[in-house]
Amino acid sequence: MNWGGAVIADQAEGDIMTNRMARWAIAIVCALAPAAGQAAFTVDCTFGTGGDLITRGFFVSNYQGSTIERVALAHSATAAGERTISLTMRLDTFDGTFLGIATVTRDITTENSISVFDFGSIAVPIGSLVTFTQTLVTGTGSVYFDTGVGPCTDIIETTGTSAPLSTFRRASVGIVIQGDPADIASAMNLDCPFDPDASAGDLITRGFYVKNYRGTTIDLVKLRHATGADNAGSKTIVLVARLGSYDGPILGTASVTRSVTASGTESVFDFGDVPVQAMSTITFTQSLTAGTTPVYYDLGFENCDDVVQTQGTSPPLDSVRRDRVGVKIVGRVASDAPNLAVEYFHTGFGHYFTTADADEIYGLDHGAYGGVFVRTGQTFYVHDGPAPGTADICRFFTVTFAPKSSHFYTGDPVECAGVK
Repeated sequence: MNWGGAVIADQAEGDIMTNRMARWAIAIVCALAPAAGQAAFTVDCTFGTGGDLITRGFFVSNYQGSTIERVALAHSATAAGERTISLTMRLDTFDGTFLGIATVTRDITTENSISVFDFGSIAVPIGSLVTFTQTLVTGTGSVYFDTGVGPCTDIIETTGTSAPLSTFRRASVGIVIQGDPADIASAMNLDCPFDPDASAGDLITRGFYVKNYRGTTIDLVKLRHATGADNAGSKTIVLVARLGSYDGPILGTASVTRSVTASGTESVFDFGDVPVQAMSTITFTQSLTAGTTPVYYDLGFENCDDVVQTQGTSPPLDSVRRDRVGVKIVGRVASDAPNLAVEYFHTGFGHYFTTADADEIYGLDHGAYGGVFVRTGQTFYVHDGPAPGTADICRFFTVTFAPKSSHFYTGDPVECAGVK
């Protein structure tokens, strides 16, 4: 059941609870303090191997976020050396309203590598057009930025930076933008870019895990798979997500049946918005259930925070192999606004029950379970993700006291872990 949008593992009377009987106890966040913004990946245009001089501009139209926090580009140079590059954002045109500027100082080589520009949290009107211009502040020689693998929706590179938007060059730039999404119900919460030339892969028998996952659900997981040149054909790949460790409780299982070739192509695993505690560690294991081996998955472009590939899948987390995997995860984002939790009383059991799930509230208010749950008049607010000044609350359910069932709530982390 849901408490403020984060589904709590629960077993209770009737149909509302039945579908969630297998869920693990999930912590929720409970407080009256306002929530901090929950950053997700609002723009993702896959990195490639080509480049263009940074004197050319680009823009994002119909930006689907309310803030811009970080912008990741990939740079290369004619000769290796330290450079400082500034990135300027404006609204509507290349000479439009100034939004912000960020700089990166780093060693840039002859091969594309990631530069991350940190803007803090710049407010941007949802659906706006945002232009970007780059300047070489220190360092010498020609510097290039990655033109990506396009076309990409709403991404345009221009021949220059003349007002208002210069002339069209291509519908592609290798770029990832992180910020508060316009739609918290479906946003990319993790984006570890694929290897641009898809030359690196590892057998699917190796596992990987994600730390500090910021979403409250897992909807889609995107990986990229390839096989040997003489082994192309239809494969069925199963992906299992678990909480905390390789032997932890199963969050969900999804499978993809598709033609896999020697060229790495994307596989999309649909987990159906399965709930997960924000900031959790989630492990992933893959197996081939139809088709012949070997099958490889993409190892990604560069190291990614909180993404770890392991040698195998031995619990709890096996040994580290590398700090990256080409993976993207889409799911619900913790909401900024707190949600109302409503308390009910079961007169027959003499027990109290609390929920912030809108569907459950509607059901209980309209006679679910024969109308045995009655509002007490008590309400309070909860958050469905991490927020300053909040505390995690675990809720559990048991039928040990049959014929009665009972809920148990605790804000003590030691007690929560012990009950789990």
